[in-house]
Amino acid sequence: MSGSKNTSKSDRAAKPSLKWTGVLFAFAVNLFLTSAADAFVARLPFGFDSEILATMVAPLVAGLTTALYTRSRGGMHALIGGMLSVPVLALYIFPGNWQFALLSGLFCTLGGALTEIFLRGRSTS
Repeated sequence: MSGSKNTSKSDRAAKPSLKWTGVLFAFAVNLFLTSAADAFVARLPFGFDSEILATMVAPLVAGLTTALYTRSRGGMHALIGGMLSVPVLALYIFPGNWQFALLSGLFCTLGGALTEIFLRGRSTS
């Protein structure tokens, strides 16, 4: 079967396992940065809705720091930690606003995944 694209399990590179400390880190950093950004935004005197800082920028930074902390599979760590933080964010930080909480978890995932892709590209060069 030469030319076949079937590979055995031993031929594939083994992915490192997920670390619970990485998931906990993503959870904690997403909660901290999102709540800090929300508290900061609440004090701004702007007339427009500036919740974008709390729902997009802070979680992106949380995902970025998670990927830098874990060094491997940063996107998965950020996904699990970010999604675990959604109920807490929806209940305490954005009371009853599940859309902002879900966006916060998703942008944490996006930040982790983009950072992981960037780090992979830099390590192979």
